[in-house]
Amino acid sequence: MSKDTVWVSQAMMDSTLIKPLDADVFLKDQKTTIETLERNDRGEWMPPDRFPKKIYGKYRDGKVKKLPDICMAGGFWTVSANCAEVLRQFELGRTTLHEVKIFQHDQTTPVEGEYFCINFGETKDAFVPEESPRARVFDAFQWKLAGDAKDGDLALKSNAAEGVDLWIDPKVRHAFFLTNPLVQALKDAKLTRRFGLRKCRVLDT
Repeated sequence: MSKDTVWVSQAMMDSTLIKPLDADVFLKDQKTTIETLERNDRGEWMPPDRFPKKIYGKYRDGKVKKLPDICMAGGFWTVSANCAEVLRQFELGRTTLHEVKIFQHDQTTPVEGEYFCINFGETKDAFVPEESPRARVFDAFQWKLAGDAKDGDLALKSNAAEGVDLWIDPKVRHAFFLTNPLVQALKDAKLTRRFGLRKCRVLDT
C-alpha cells in the first residue's frame, strides 16, 4: 500500500466509545471546558492546563472498567498508554498527549491502565466534497461520513499525506485523519479495533 494512502477514523461517531465519566476541569469550570472541547474538535492547540489531570466515574453505583484504546472520557478523547506510545513515534506537530488519571466515582480507587488525553493541534484542508458524493452535509461548511461509510467514500487532495501524521480537516465533522505508516504501526500493535478506520481516496495531481 502506498505511503500516500490516508485513513479516516470514525471513532468520534461511535456512541459506544462515550464513557460516563466526569473530568476535574469540567467540575471546576464548565464554560471553559466546553470551549476547550469545541476547540479541540476543530484541531486547535491549547495549553496543558486546559486538559484534565483526573477523570472520575460519573455514577456512584457504576463501576468503571478498563477503558478501550481510544474513547471519550469526560468529554475528552483519550487513548491508552500503548496507543500513545505508537503515536509518539510519528510526526504529530502541535498535537499533544496529556497524561490523565482515571478513578472510580469515589475519586480514590484507580481504574486499571494508563491514559492520555489528545489535544488535536493540527489541521489540513484536504477534503474534496465534490468528489465525495456519499459524504453527508453537516451544515453549510462541513460534511460528515455516512454511518455505513466504506473505503473510498471520502476524497482528499493529492498532497493529503504530506506533513503531520494525524490531523483534523476543518470541512469534515466528527472525524480525524491518519497517514498510512501510522495506521500500519497501530495495526501491528493490535490497537485499531475501535478506530473505525476507512481508507480515503487520494486524488491524482
